[in-house]
Amino acid sequence: MSDLLKRELMNKAMEMGAQQAAIFTLDQIVFDQRTFLKCLFGCPGGMPYCPSKQDVANSLVYADIIKNYSWGIILCTEDLKLGQKITLELESRAFLSGCHFAFGATECENCDACSFSEKGTCINPKKVRPPLYALGIDVYSTAKNLGWGLQVVQHKGDPAKNITAVFVE
Repeated sequence: MSDLLKRELMNKAMEMGAQQAAIFTLDQIVFDQRTFLKCLFGCPGGMPYCPSKQDVANSLVYADIIKNYSWGIILCTEDLKLGQKITLELESRAFLSGCHFAFGATECENCDACSFSEKGTCINPKKVRPPLYALGIDVYSTAKNLGWGLQVVQHKGDPAKNITAVFVE
């Protein structure tokens, strides 16, 4: 089943508009606890459900949990909202295929204006997932492991790549 599921997820990601997608094994994912420092001291806002915004000890636990997976799919888009939509769709497909622990990691772009920032509550909590770096994942080194060219955005307004993933088994 997993080879069929892998093909299905890859095809769906590309069909929905991903620029790149790749099946990965966990040994290709680079974990680095320094990502939490960037979250705590470099992130201008952050999602209310982001593990690193809650507390660093929780973030370390989340990183250890992610290490229980053996493979997944990682994808690249230029649009945060599209990246989140594809990620949640792939997570759902993996779950419905019998992979009940399938879990997506993506930036939150559910709303045009964050309701949490305005009202103190999220109106789409079932669609919120943590981004990869909030799980202790070095996105740049991981992209390099996959042979992807990922560059730091140099100027505000320059196109940025959005990297998301679904951890499947």
